[in-house]
Amino acid sequence: IFDLDDTLYPQSSGFSDHRNREVAINFMCEKLGFESRQAAIDLRNEYFRKYHSTLKGLTVAGQEGKLPKPFREEDLGDYFTENCNFEKFLKPNPHLAQQLKQLPLRKILFTNGPRRYGIRCIQALGLSEIFPEDHIVGVENVMPYCKPDPEAFTAILARAQLFSHRAIMVEDSMKNIRTAH
Repeated sequence: IFDLDDTLYPQSSGFSDHRNREVAINFMCEKLGFESRQAAIDLRNEYFRKYHSTLKGLTVAGQEGKLPKPFREEDLGDYFTENCNFEKFLKPNPHLAQQLKQLPLRKILFTNGPRRYGIRCIQALGLSEIFPEDHIVGVENVMPYCKPDPEAFTAILARAQLFSHRAIMVEDSMKNIRTAH
């Protein structure tokens, strides 16, 4: 089971900053009606610290009445897919693709981002052959949980019909690795 962001591409690519600082904030201003970028940044940061996922954070913020307009989970996936600059920040890595192909294991992608976003990232990285769409799981597929919630890992294992002692988690976050263990 592979994480996506800052795992299948380097943090130094700048893509995570682009998505979190630019695209997510633009979404909040354009689609959720935040009147200032700073208000959007403050709320996103507060809820991201708690929930480790923009989608989960905005879902909870909406349930708590903290958003100017209603939030629909699918809107974030659509917005990320249409507005992230995948080609600028994410480049195919033939060496990584070859290494992954050589692993004699089924490979599943599990992202705390929206599934459509995960699919688009995998396409930009040239890894669609390794992670077919039916092997890509987004946070909305395990909600109301997300990494690092133990229930999120239980859900992904059940979905993949795996037992934890027969799975490997490749992840950049020690918090997620500890929980997955």
